[in-house]
Amino acid sequence: MLVIAQHTNITDPAAFWAKAQSVVGNTPAGSSVLSVFPSQDGKTGTCVWEANSADQLQKFLDGASEGLATNFCYEVNEVAGIGLPDRKKEVALN
Repeated sequence: MLVIAQHTNITDPAAFWAKAQSVVGNTPAGSSVLSVFPSQDGKTGTCVWEANSADQLQKFLDGASEGLATNFCYEVNEVAGIGLPDRKKEVALN
């Protein structure tokens, strides 16, 4: 499933985004980051993930960014989504 992770209240943008890069290779089984959209100032960001569940990803990101950001994860309604990766949209419609 596709999961959106919104990162807000980033207290130290340099540390948060460095940490984000360091954990990309150590994500939970069945999860991978597809897109990363940091704001210009680095204090907020949105990421698109492939994950087994939003709850699992939430717990992982909260642990990985403890003290650096507030995270909010939710499952994407892939049938209603616009601009999804073609492979995901095709799967959701079938």
